[in-house]
Amino acid sequence: MTYDEIKALALSYADREDAEVSDRIDDFIVIVESRINRMLEVRKMSTRTQTTAIADQEYYGLPADFSGIRDIEISDLATGKFRQTRAYLTPDQMKIESAKNVISGTGRQVYYTIVADQFQIYPPVTDKTIEIIYYQNLPPLTSVSPDNWLSFFAPDAYVFGILTEINSFVKDAQTSALWDQRFNEVVKQLDYDDARDRWSGTPMQIRNT
Repeated sequence: MTYDEIKALALSYADREDAEVSDRIDDFIVIVESRINRMLEVRKMSTRTQTTAIADQEYYGLPADFSGIRDIEISDLATGKFRQTRAYLTPDQMKIESAKNVISGTGRQVYYTIVADQFQIYPPVTDKTIEIIYYQNLPPLTSVSPDNWLSFFAPDAYVFGILTEINSFVKDAQTSALWDQRFNEVVKQLDYDDARDRWSGTPMQIRNT
């Protein structure tokens, strides 16, 4: 469904045509998308981006649409080969490991952590490509950008979420709670379907030749 279709359906369910509600639909959509971004980390939200490592630099900016980290990989800049997955540490663990490496003068392993709006690589690398695999915030649904993966695969999440906000706005707590229950059921189903798709399939078998 598109932005206009979702908006029309939500207003039809709510049985509201007054400007007090319809003029705030975009605000309600922003709230719904904020909830989705906090609740979901599914494959359809997964993407990747690359940056070139700078000598002696530990900190790099996170993508503007960053929602959560999946992985960071480092490969040779020239060939793209020898791709290696980095080990994650919490910021406190990183401080300890950094101190150990500085004292010993060794870089036994390359680690990463997330600090504010940056990711930290330690020890620094050079002549490398750093690839970040991360969860991307839901592309905003607007009249200018009228669809995204969620409006296509689960428009009911938008509709039920908007209805939750409409009824909360007009101070109908009971009806808001009913729509919120349906919204949460859709989100849980999306999460369940994603987990099932990741782990479904027949086990690998060795074929005799």
